[in-house]
Amino acid sequence: MKKDTIVQFVGFITTLEFDDFMAKWEFFAKRFMKNNVKTTILEQSAPKTRFKYISQHQWPQEDFQPAFMEKKRSESFPEHTVKLVQFGGYTPLQVQSGKATEKGLIKVMAFISQNENDIEFYSKLEGFRHLNIYQAYYESCTYGYVMEYFAEEQQAAELVQQLKARHGNEVAAYKDCPVPVIAS
Repeated sequence: MKKDTIVQFVGFITTLEFDDFMAKWEFFAKRFMKNNVKTTILEQSAPKTRFKYISQHQWPQEDFQPAFMEKKRSESFPEHTVKLVQFGGYTPLQVQSGKATEKGLIKVMAFISQNENDIEFYSKLEGFRHLNIYQAYYESCTYGYVMEYFAEEQQAAELVQQLKARHGNEVAAYKDCPVPVIAS
């Protein structure tokens, strides 16, 4: 990931299983996605949190046009089975890994409150192999920072508990999911 990249995070509140969710996501994404945007879909694995799915959209900074953005910070997919919540755009401060490709690694996503003052705390935790840190690109972002940890499955549960102990954080383990090619 280049330094002149902006990563947009979008959370999805739903009870839909992956195939049903992706059918609705693809229909909705066709209106907003461009070919030069790298997209990752994450599905919650544990523990349960508000956001069953998270999408990450990597934009070149000069082309940044937030995916899914219209006038509202949150809205619903057709038939109201999926509610999406815009977290905003974030710039990478530290990138140690691009994917959980190493055998046995899973992602632990921590969305850190705007009120957090001790960011060093998050890099000093134990139980992870890699850490990507993203900082809010503009003031209206939902969270101040996004921490993307890559941890071994056995250590991920303990890492989640440490992160959840900090007030104001949204934390869960996620797995990467296949993203369909969006035809224009």
